[in-house]
Amino acid sequence: MSIDGFAAIIFVILLGLFLWKKRHNVELQRALFPILYVVMYRSSFGLKSMDKLAQKFPRTLKFLGYVSIVLGFIGMALICYQLVISTADVFVSKEGVPGIQPVLPIEAKGVFFVPFLYWILSIFLLAVVHEFSHGVLARVHKIPVKSSGFAFLCLLLPVVPAAFVEPDEKVVKKRPYRQQLSVFAAGPISNMFFALAMLGVFVLLSPALTAAFDSKGVELVKVSEDGPAFAAGLRDGDIIASLNDAQITAVENMTKILNSSAPGEQLTINTANSSFTVTLAANPKNESKAFLGVQTRTHLVAKEEFAAKYGSWLPPFLKWFAGLIFWLFMLNIGIGLFNLLPIGPLDGGRMFQLVCFKVFKNKVTALKVWGFVSVFFIVLILANLLIGFVR
Repeated sequence: MSIDGFAAIIFVILLGLFLWKKRHNVELQRALFPILYVVMYRSSFGLKSMDKLAQKFPRTLKFLGYVSIVLGFIGMALICYQLVISTADVFVSKEGVPGIQPVLPIEAKGVFFVPFLYWILSIFLLAVVHEFSHGVLARVHKIPVKSSGFAFLCLLLPVVPAAFVEPDEKVVKKRPYRQQLSVFAAGPISNMFFALAMLGVFVLLSPALTAAFDSKGVELVKVSEDGPAFAAGLRDGDIIASLNDAQITAVENMTKILNSSAPGEQLTINTANSSFTVTLAANPKNESKAFLGVQTRTHLVAKEEFAAKYGSWLPPFLKWFAGLIFWLFMLNIGIGLFNLLPIGPLDGGRMFQLVCFKVFKNKVTALKVWGFVSVFFIVLILANLLIGFVR
């Protein structure tokens, strides 16, 4: 069993024991119980920290909250545009990639796979950052926060973790729109800033990775079954050492050779154990360019002198930690933007609803427009999910 599989089992067992011990603070929201349901654990976790931070930097946080409104609407426009374009692309092109996929630690068709340890740590940290930011901005505007806690979407067993804070909604609705908008925008925009922080960490980590590893070829992460590489016999996990006798040390080398090749041209691909002759296909998105049908990453090998000097445990840890930083960056960007979609209870939906109330003086008309837009984007999401599972 892999370390991720073992960690998943331990996580479910410990979580089950924790929820049982704290069962008096647990609320069960039944959907299709016991198959599909939500478990919510309410507490006062983090509330004092929210108060202290709000009291210490009120002016700065108010300013950042108002900046978040602007950034939030820019992000909303970008994700809406991208979702419309990607949806059109998946219907027009066979190579179109769904713009929305469930992020899960499960390798399955239509799923954006993330290894379990990276997945659980990333989801936990991004949820805490997201909800803590909502709570801090609520307290900056003197809005009471009744509770905080964790929630779990359950499919028989707890599967997807989340965090939440509960500002007093009656008070929220009475506040000026700019205050409400700053509270709603704080969560997704804090995820964006967290992603930028992770990018900074990765830049700082790069010298250590360079010192610890040598680039030794290119690993095939995914070989498309309908691509020329698969037809030639290449499979997931193969390490490409050379193309047409040119040594491959990194993805950039391989990309340069492919970009200079033409559809129909034959390439000799050498791995550690075998040699393959591949006839390149035409790229579905640009028929003038060559297409191999693979997803790749640089294959890193630990330097013996580095391991001897600092310990054999350090190179694997640096590689694992760099992977965590990468997924924290990717998931904070992706999930942060998703939360800005103008859909119902999402942060973007609540922001867009306030805009509708402001633009349309008739509340009934405002709710109709808000509802129509929400349904439109829900349909787009369902279409992307469906195509991802059936294509």
